Amino acid sequence: MSLGATDSSRSANRRIDSLSRERESISRILTQAGLDRIEQDIEMLKKKLDSIEELLSGRSN
Repeated sequence: MSLGATDSSRSANRRIDSLSRERESISRILTQAGLDRIEQDIEMLKKKLDSIEELLSGRSN
């Protein structure tokens, strides 16, 4: 294998590794974003349930 082909192969391997790391980073970001959204939804539901409990107990105005 010639020196140019070896450099080209290394360059391609580095690019593949870089793309793989970027993909993993994006995947982690999307997972985190999904978890944040779920946390927000849970908090909203919790507030709604608290409000319903107050209505049912007769404590609200």
